[in-house]
Amino acid sequence: MIIKYNGAEKFEIKTTEAKVSLNQEGIDIEGFVIGTPGEYERRGVSVQGITLEGEQKPVYIIHTEEMTLCYPDGLSQELDEEIVKIIGDIDILFVPLGENGSMSLKLAQKLIADIDPRVVIPMLYVSIDQFKSAEGITEEEIDQLKIKKSELPVEERKFFILKAV
Repeated sequence: MIIKYNGAEKFEIKTTEAKVSLNQEGIDIEGFVIGTPGEYERRGVSVQGITLEGEQKPVYIIHTEEMTLCYPDGLSQELDEEIVKIIGDIDILFVPLGENGSMSLKLAQKLIADIDPRVVIPMLYVSIDQFKSAEGITEEEIDQLKIKKSELPVEERKFFILKAV
């Protein structure tokens, strides 16, 4: 899988079977747009949209290439324990951080702690420096993330800051 950041809340994910776009409309799997809660499957990618009270957009759980991704586009509140259990084990978490319609640094850190993903990719950020400092991130920004299930960290959590293209 190859993940590219297109700025704001937009990502492009290339899997072996499909091209997936994450954006303000929801999830787009090669023209099949998912913007509402429910369960969907298309070209080897399954998506579950979970409704949260008080939020305009669902939290999306994406299963592809034996990995589970969580895309909480525009999430601005803490998740309750029941929702965290529904979300389940997450390999890659996209964190909405620091612009209007997203969450504060403190809330982002709580989300990361609650979901406990193996990989974290921030989005919606103006300046990433405060987040990098708070999380002890020293790595530079990268153009894209190429990752396979076998390459996911086992013991520690990894943070990847992607450059917007």
